[in-house]
Amino acid sequence: MNRKTPFEEHLFRDAVFRELFASHFSRVVRYVEGQTSNRAVAEDIAAEVFRVAWQKLDPEEPFGLPWLIRTAMHKTRDFQRREYRGARVMATLSLLAAVSGTGVSDLDRLALYDAMAKLSEKDLQIVRLTYWDGLTAGEVALVLRMKEGAIWTRLHRARAQLRAALSEPVKAGSHE
Repeated sequence: MNRKTPFEEHLFRDAVFRELFASHFSRVVRYVEGQTSNRAVAEDIAAEVFRVAWQKLDPEEPFGLPWLIRTAMHKTRDFQRREYRGARVMATLSLLAAVSGTGVSDLDRLALYDAMAKLSEKDLQIVRLTYWDGLTAGEVALVLRMKEGAIWTRLHRARAQLRAALSEPVKAGSHE
């Protein structure tokens, strides 16, 4: 049996963590930035996610992207509770504005925001993880600790709900 010295174990753990960091840091930052619309905050939260990953790392079974995103989700939620109480509307509008390079008008973005606000929190997370963060249904299932089939079902229903909300005619002078 070839036993590693403590120094060799440290080097191995360090190498595994460096690979984990190099492979996933930018995706974690992008996820958090999509939730907060603030690059500096996203980098700080991502650094906190990787600090936790370092503390809990088992080099024989390193974490994957879904674990990191789930941890980022929790860290982001904690941050938002502390810093953005009552400012969720502005954060979402900023996120939509960041995505606006597609030639979408301000009214369409507002209509999308309004439609998204009608989704349940879980469905909104699924839509964001899928479309903003580019995760597969399997990865979303791992992040949210749900079955992949349930993700597909909820995503289908959320898209139908968004389509219906976006196709409703807007009544002049109506403000909800």
